[in-house]
Amino acid sequence: MSQETSEQTYEKVRATFGPNAHAYTVSQGHADQGALARLVELVGPQPTDRVLDIGTGAGHTALAFAPAVARVVAFDLTPQMLEEVERNAAAKGLTNIETRQGAAEDLPFEAASFEIVSCRLTTHHFANLAQAVREMVRVLTPGGQLVIADTSVPEDDELDRQINEIEVLRDPSHVRNYRASEWRQFMTSNGLSVTSLQQDYYDEGDLMNFEAWTRRIGTSAPSVARLRELFRGASPRLTEALRIRLDGDEIGFALPRVTIIGRK
Repeated sequence: MSQETSEQTYEKVRATFGPNAHAYTVSQGHADQGALARLVELVGPQPTDRVLDIGTGAGHTALAFAPAVARVVAFDLTPQMLEEVERNAAAKGLTNIETRQGAAEDLPFEAASFEIVSCRLTTHHFANLAQAVREMVRVLTPGGQLVIADTSVPEDDELDRQINEIEVLRDPSHVRNYRASEWRQFMTSNGLSVTSLQQDYYDEGDLMNFEAWTRRIGTSAPSVARLRELFRGASPRLTEALRIRLDGDEIGFALPRVTIIGRK
């Protein structure tokens, strides 16, 4: 993690995602209904459960859980994202979702308030992940489940460095993609039992489209140019790790993803 303060990281996140909030409502990968349904099925929520979805973005995960549970709190740092959640929930006729603004490292909820805490495609933006995980565990009920699904990096120092460099170039508010082994350690060091750990890829049906990926977050033109160089000049190992496919001017790729569940 860089030496910047948490508030500096938060300011970057709000500045990045505020103007681009609606792009995450329509993002194919974020709105992937098949992936969302599989995640809900993996967790197995009960009708009486209370869910806290942290870093909810446009609310796709919160909306996926809502029909199966009693109540969902969609929590995010960025006000414009919470406005997207409210619009998206209203469009689906969901009335058991409420929005709250704040940072994952300082949750404004009582201990043991939720049976399920979920974070999907968001923990790589947290200023202090260790503190955020402690907070998530604090608000879980005994027997509750912490559910993380996020882009990750391989268990290899050079690939870890290269992929995180790519992510920061694309989005300066990116803090870090973590390894599956690091996620297991975050869970177990906070007293959780890991009940499921799956590794696959985040894509958008086929592969991710480089142009859409950079446009969605508003990547600067110099950074887009540098990213093109990195993708086109990728080593065989990086090409394999990101499933890079070059087709004329088009660049397709996928990002490693980890889905891990810990039970309190």
